[in-house]
Amino acid sequence: MLPCLLLALLATLPQPLPGNPGNVFLSGQEAIITVPDEAMQMDGAWRALDDQWDVAASGAFAGGDERVNAGALPVGWYRIEFRDNTDELLAYTTTAVLDELRARPPEDTPVALDVALSWVPPEDIGAWPEWTRLAALAGVRSVRDRLRWRDVQPEPETIAEETKYDDAAQLQRDEGFQVLQVFHDTPPWAVRENAQPGRMPADLRDTHRFAKAMAERFSGLVTAWQAWNEPNSGNFGGHTIDEIASHHKAAYLGFKAGDPDVTVTWTPFGGTSSELLSDGVIRNAAWPYFDVYAFHSYDWPHDFDGLWGPDIDAASGRPIWVTEADRGLSADPDCEHGDFAPADARRKAEFMAQSIASSLGAGAARHFHFILPNYTEGDIQFGLLRSDGTPRMSYVAWAAAGRFLAGARCLGRWVIADRDDVYVYAFRGEPDGEPRDVLIAWTEERVDWRSRGQAESEWPLPADLAIERVYDYLGRSVGEAAPARLRSAPVYVVMPEGEADRLQDMADNAEWRAAPESPWRDGDASPVVLQLHAPDAAIVGREIDWAPMHDYALAPGEHEIAMRAYNFGDEIVSGAVEVAELPSGWNVAPASWKVELQPMERHEQRLQLTIPEPIAADGAWVSFEGAFNGEPDTRLAFRVLPRQ
Repeated sequence: MLPCLLLALLATLPQPLPGNPGNVFLSGQEAIITVPDEAMQMDGAWRALDDQWDVAASGAFAGGDERVNAGALPVGWYRIEFRDNTDELLAYTTTAVLDELRARPPEDTPVALDVALSWVPPEDIGAWPEWTRLAALAGVRSVRDRLRWRDVQPEPETIAEETKYDDAAQLQRDEGFQVLQVFHDTPPWAVRENAQPGRMPADLRDTHRFAKAMAERFSGLVTAWQAWNEPNSGNFGGHTIDEIASHHKAAYLGFKAGDPDVTVTWTPFGGTSSELLSDGVIRNAAWPYFDVYAFHSYDWPHDFDGLWGPDIDAASGRPIWVTEADRGLSADPDCEHGDFAPADARRKAEFMAQSIASSLGAGAARHFHFILPNYTEGDIQFGLLRSDGTPRMSYVAWAAAGRFLAGARCLGRWVIADRDDVYVYAFRGEPDGEPRDVLIAWTEERVDWRSRGQAESEWPLPADLAIERVYDYLGRSVGEAAPARLRSAPVYVVMPEGEADRLQDMADNAEWRAAPESPWRDGDASPVVLQLHAPDAAIVGREIDWAPMHDYALAPGEHEIAMRAYNFGDEIVSGAVEVAELPSGWNVAPASWKVELQPMERHEQRLQLTIPEPIAADGAWVSFEGAFNGEPDTRLAFRVLPRQ
């Protein structure tokens, strides 16, 4: 196990590790850059290009030089090129200069990051501190990681004593991070009747025991858990909504049995927000089984507040975390390093503040950008870091958000009449550790990547608004006055605390739009979890408006199904399960039955489901409800489509 450095690290602000891994420096430091191998034995000249591809510094290097000194560069991002004496490009690397954090952001700061320490970066544990420190330098306090169930529990009765996940969790917690851990695989021994790879366990007791064991094992290290990733998608098992809900409930009860204080998020869906999926969350009464509602978003920021309505509803008044977020952009096909073309690199960096500001303005409390390390899917590049661990321009932009949105909550959006391409969001937070209000403003049309970065607009900000300082999208100071015109690159306007309240009444041609609130639903978690077993049904996948989902498909006739009831409590429970919702003309026999369950016992009731005529194209809902001696009611609902 790694040594516990938590108290020592939290006593000081994060500093670059010795040697500045990743070429990330703080303002005032001399940027000492390692010469790439391709140029190491050559003579030539180096130059540092900024985000506008202007030369910010230059010098010479000679064969055998291992490093060059670029001096104390201003805050920003730079591409360091090495050229021979004929001006031919030999190699390049990148560097970042960040303002030093004046104060560590609070643990609940909304700027979070999917670091995937156990998943993407090299498994050499010596490289891990570099990634965690780069995240800390960016003002992040919450990180997301991955864990493979089969690695930790290779056999039913065997829990591995020490794994890379223990080391990764310790390292990230030592760095002062709140760690969100997710698993999304089933070990071979637990697959059983689920022959298809990637499916959740058939026996929910396996999930419950594993969740409990993990919560106990990582207590104090992992502060939040997710039981599966995007289970509605085919590449993560293609599960139906009732399967997702039943598995999640068993995992939630296991996590809480292992560590009552751990945070459990909802199992996040993939794709766009879906009314059908959110309706399934509500029909399965899942809200008592999550502390935080989580989902993923790869949409354009200008669509967040219009798309996320179903998720706001399904959250049922609980906080909302977007635990993966980005918008796919293709890497330059001519770049062997998987980097963006220059113009695209800037567009992606401008997108960073647009994304998180719009997310918080649409109701999110925490926003995890996907992803820190270099990572591609096909030709789409997601990483904030390059393949050698040096920064992309978007890393510097995310660090600016980490600084200026420290501890922030969204107050609302200032909407200018007839200008849906102008975005002004107001926040109250602690930039540099001081209570302040911050505006994030930009203009952008509703266009795809190649057309972005060209918008420009007047900004009728009231002249008497008190402004302390203004920064650009990379965190560079641009004075003490708001710009007269907005562009695609967002600006941060820092004001005294309370000043944003005045903005609400300052202009006749603008309206104030508060962030949406999720409706609160009461309810407590029942220790009894219901699970459907439908061997006659096919599971069919479909996609509606970019939202993947899977449902059962049955033809008219008689079908044998089974309803399983599990007791994950510590006491014997007795009660009854009955049909709660059934389409007209359908029949289930028996319609109700009694159940008594010992702790960790499973009862299976075989049922005859009769479907008299073809099912409507949009499907039909069937639901069951259980009541057990004073425990909260438990519910299961599933949707059936017509089988072709």
